[in-house]
Amino acid sequence: MNKLNILISHSSLYKKAGWGRVFPLAAGLAKLGNDVTIITTNESFSILRKVAYEDNVRIIIFPEIIPSRVSRLGFGFLSLIRKILFVLLHKFDIVQTDNGHRPLAGVPCRIHKRLWKSIYVAEWYDWYGVGGQYDTKQRLFKMLLGRYELKWELKDKIVADGVVVLSEVLRQRAQTLDMHKKIIKLHGGADVSNIPYLHDNSQLKEKYGIDKNTLTFGYIDAFSGTLVEVQPLIDAILKANCDSMVKILLFGRTDAVENTMSERVRKFIMNIGWVDYARDYEKLQLVDVYFTFKQYVLGNRAGWPNCIGDYMACGRPVFLNPIGEVEEFVKEYPAGFIVSSLDEPSIEKNVLHILKSQDELKKMGRINRNIAETKISWDCKSQNLLEFYYELQKLNVQ
Repeated sequence: MNKLNILISHSSLYKKAGWGRVFPLAAGLAKLGNDVTIITTNESFSILRKVAYEDNVRIIIFPEIIPSRVSRLGFGFLSLIRKILFVLLHKFDIVQTDNGHRPLAGVPCRIHKRLWKSIYVAEWYDWYGVGGQYDTKQRLFKMLLGRYELKWELKDKIVADGVVVLSEVLRQRAQTLDMHKKIIKLHGGADVSNIPYLHDNSQLKEKYGIDKNTLTFGYIDAFSGTLVEVQPLIDAILKANCDSMVKILLFGRTDAVENTMSERVRKFIMNIGWVDYARDYEKLQLVDVYFTFKQYVLGNRAGWPNCIGDYMACGRPVFLNPIGEVEEFVKEYPAGFIVSSLDEPSIEKNVLHILKSQDELKKMGRINRNIAETKISWDCKSQNLLEFYYELQKLNVQ
């Protein structure tokens, strides 16, 4: 198939581990022989453009004078002008963004589509409108940007030639906009390139001051600010009175979470902080069982927790209450998952079973690693996305 020149527009620069789908998909597309460029905005005040190359992906970081707390939401001034000038002068076959309803990501793509007749692919990876993320926004955001947010969440997808969704809920929503022929469901992948598999982590535990017989639960959430997804497991551990036998390892921005905990809980909580998978992957291997507990709300039914792919890449079983798209995924690959409801007795029962099933956990982990490598790696996702590009090209010619 023909080599493509691809532009991926991203609102604001984060650490690589925080880029979610953007960077691994870009790296995978480059590995398949395409020319891939990411345009993004500097995370702090700057006036000079920067260019970096990583995994054969060109990353252009445009300067911004607006505070990062605003620009990382997708709103800016200087970087938007510079991005527009860039797309006016450079031709691409495909332009794509993960955040098209926000100006810093979507406007350059829509301008490029109009000027150069490129194919515009918009990702729809969350329910941004009423009932979803919009309901969690502060009153000031709703007053100043609410109408813009609600209008462009939909309009951006209508303008796009193709839409990438993460769940069946979002696919059905996209279909109401008459996009039946240009939708692909492509949820999060597994970073098997940066996360090697370690079957026995007992020596590694001792290196980090954890008794090798202690069962470790792990939770990744870069932006965690509450206990809502950790508390169900904490409550079950306390109820089962097994806190001396376990540790919960928290990855990401978890200081706010830890500060709300009691002294007893802090004894079995270990705050790992930010982890760059490429350098600190062994910290992820400290975990015996990863977990995620989601509330039954529209946003969770419509989205996809990217951390599931990372959990499977680590080669660890996943303890969870399946919701939305995750429910279907667990039915397809049941062997590596420990399924629970969200109520305390169910979680407690499973915790006690997990404590008695060390050999079974390792077998489940091997299964998940194999699925991560062969079915849901980011390279596999990039191949699926590339095939979608080709389909859109054929439709565009017709």
